[in-house]
Amino acid sequence: MIMAKFLRRTDQNSPDGYEQALRDIENILPAEDQRGDTQAVTSAVLKKLDIFRDRPKKLKMMQALAHLDAPWVPSVFLELLGDGIEEVRDIAVRELARRDDWPAAALYERLDRPPWYAKSAALRILAERKDKESVPHIKRLIDDPNVDVKRAAALALGAIGGSEARSLLVRLARDKSHYVRTAAEEMLERLCDFKFS
Repeated sequence: MIMAKFLRRTDQNSPDGYEQALRDIENILPAEDQRGDTQAVTSAVLKKLDIFRDRPKKLKMMQALAHLDAPWVPSVFLELLGDGIEEVRDIAVRELARRDDWPAAALYERLDRPPWYAKSAALRILAERKDKESVPHIKRLIDDPNVDVKRAAALALGAIGGSEARSLLVRLARDKSHYVRTAAEEMLERLCDFKFS
């Protein structure tokens, strides 16, 4: 018996196309793999997803995964933040931002690993969560060599708010990149009652 059948969320609004994708997941991931530890299952699922070169098929499989309540699902989406396809990363960000059944510590660890777009995606999730405990972790990225990562850090800090976030935004408002400065200034204006000139 395949475990995925019992891990489905009961979602009456689920599109019919997901049913076939769920069956596909059940077929490509043997039951013995699903019972392994989280890291082993995550690796197996990622390996299976990597087989799909057809972008729509991969996206449909990811959407189907989002309908599972298995404990390894957040780990899969966390790793997919590093996928080279932007649409894949967007689905992973949406899925992780709406779930609160996984530890933020895993996301903080993801901030330390390349590629740059995975860091930016992780920062988008932190912006959605608005957890003030993430500010010290974001602080590590304000000197990142990548402009997009620093810009995403500014946006996350602006969404989170608080005095420590404001002080980091002031530092980012002096960055050499126009894009980083602009994002930091916009976030400071949102948090404060003053305008930059």
